Amino acid sequence: MSPTIRLAPKPDVQLSSAKMPICIGASMKTGISAFGSWMLGIGSIIGSMAWLIHAPMLARSGAVGSMAAWAIAGVLVIPLALILMELSSMFPSAGGPYLYKYYALKRLMPKMGELLGFLTGWLFWAALIVGLACMANGLVNLLTTSVWGSSGNSPIWFGSAVIFALFGATTFLNCLSVERVSKIANLFTIMKIGMVVTFVGLVFSTKHWSISNALQFNHTVGGANIFQSVSSVLMLALAGFAFLECTACTSSETVNPQKSVPRAVLLTLFSVTFIYLIMCFAVSISSPFSLSVDGTSLVVAGTSIQANCPALAGYLGGSGWGIGFTACVIASIVGCSFSALMALARVGYSMAETKLFPHQFAHLHPVTKVPVYALAFQFWCVCIIGCAANLLSRSGAFVDAYTFLGETFGFMYAFVAMLYGFCAVSLRYTDPELPRLFRIGTHGNWLVWLMAAVTAGIWGYAAFGCVNWTHQVAGSLILLLGVPIFFYYRRANRSQERQVLSSNQG
Repeated sequence: MSPTIRLAPKPDVQLSSAKMPICIGASMKTGISAFGSWMLGIGSIIGSMAWLIHAPMLARSGAVGSMAAWAIAGVLVIPLALILMELSSMFPSAGGPYLYKYYALKRLMPKMGELLGFLTGWLFWAALIVGLACMANGLVNLLTTSVWGSSGNSPIWFGSAVIFALFGATTFLNCLSVERVSKIANLFTIMKIGMVVTFVGLVFSTKHWSISNALQFNHTVGGANIFQSVSSVLMLALAGFAFLECTACTSSETVNPQKSVPRAVLLTLFSVTFIYLIMCFAVSISSPFSLSVDGTSLVVAGTSIQANCPALAGYLGGSGWGIGFTACVIASIVGCSFSALMALARVGYSMAETKLFPHQFAHLHPVTKVPVYALAFQFWCVCIIGCAANLLSRSGAFVDAYTFLGETFGFMYAFVAMLYGFCAVSLRYTDPELPRLFRIGTHGNWLVWLMAAVTAGIWGYAAFGCVNWTHQVAGSLILLLGVPIFFYYRRANRSQERQVLSSNQG
C-alpha cells in the first residue's frame, strides 16, 4: 500500500506498517528561518576541530597532507550532501535523519525493516552522543593545558566537572522556545565566523608567517608519501563534516523546510569546507614547527607551544590574545554543543513517536513545545560517556579521550552516511510518487545510484581503511546495544496492543 503523504501541518501520528505518514513534529512551533537553518548547520559542525585538531593532524601528515585531506574530504562529502538534500526535501519532519532510514527500510523490507531502521536511527543518535562527548573532552584538554600545562596535571575531578557544566548549561538553554534557541544559535555561529577572520588577520599581521611553512611533507607516518599522509588523517577530516544533516533534524520547526533545509545543507557544506581549509592554512604558515616530545602533535620550533589556535594566538599576539582566543574556543564548543543537542533531541523525539524509545521523549513542553524529556535523557548519556572516557584516559587505557572518541564517532558515522544513499535509492522505487522538491538528476535513477555508490565507497574506505581496530570495536559494540533496546520496546508495544484489544473485546 502506498504511504499517506502529508505536506500540510496535521496532528502528530505514529508510523505503522499499513500506513506510514511522514509528518512528525507538526505540534512543534515553527521558529527557524532559512538563514537560521544555515547558521544551525554551521554551528552544529564547527565546535573544537576547527581550532584544536591541527596539531595532531599536522604531526601525522604534514601541512600538505592535512590541507589536502580537508579539501578532499569537502569534495567527497558532496555526494552525501546531495542525498541529504533530496531526502530532506521529501520529509519536512522532526528527527528527519532517523525518519529517512526508518521509513525507507520498513517500506523496502516489511519484516526486517523496522529493526534495521531503528538500528540506523539508534546508530545516528549514539554517534552524536559520542561526538558530543568527544568535543567535551576537547574542551577539557584546552582548559587543563591552559591552567595546568597538561591534562595529566589537573585534578582528577576537573574533567567531569567541565563536562557536566557544559552540557548542563546547553541543555537548559535548549528548553527555551525554538525562536529563542535559533537566535542564540545564530549568535554563536556569527561569533565563529568572526574568529576565523580574526585569527587569519593575526597571522598575517606578524613577522613569523611564511608560505614555505605550508609546504612541509614531514610527518610521523612515513616520509613524504602523500597518499599515506592523507590516509592517516582522512577519517578525522571526514568526521569534521559529520552533523551535516543536523539542520534536517529540526525541519518541522523550520519555515518552508522542503526548500530551506536542502539549501541550508549545501551552504553548510561550502561554508564548513572553507573554514577548515583556511584555518589549516593559517596555522601551517604561522610559524616553523617540530614534533612534540611524545611525537603525537606539533609545537612551535624550539618551544613547547602547541600548534593549535589558542596557543598560537598567544604566541603571535601576546598573552591577551591567547586568553581571548581560548575564551572564544570555549564559546565555540558551547555553541556547537548547544546546536547539536537541539538537533539530537528531535531525533529522540521521532524515535519515541515510532514507539521504539521511551514514550516520555515524545512529550512536548506545553508552552515551549520542545521535547524536554529527550533533552534530559541525552544530557545524562553524554555526560556519562564523556566522563568515563576522560577518566579512562587518565588511567592510561588510551592516550587521549578526544582523539579516541573522535575516531570512534567517525567509524559509527560512516555507516550512517552509507545508509543515506541506500535509502535514497530504495525510495526511488518504493515511492516514486513522493514529492521531491530537490531531486538528484532530472530523469531516471542512474545519478542517484552513482551518488549512493560513491558515498558508500568513500565512507566504507574511511571506516575500514583509516580507523584503528580498537575504535572499530568500540563503535560496533555501541551499535549492538540498540538490539536489546529494539526488542524490549517492540515486546512492550505488542503487550500494550494485546491489553487494548482485550479491553475492547471485554
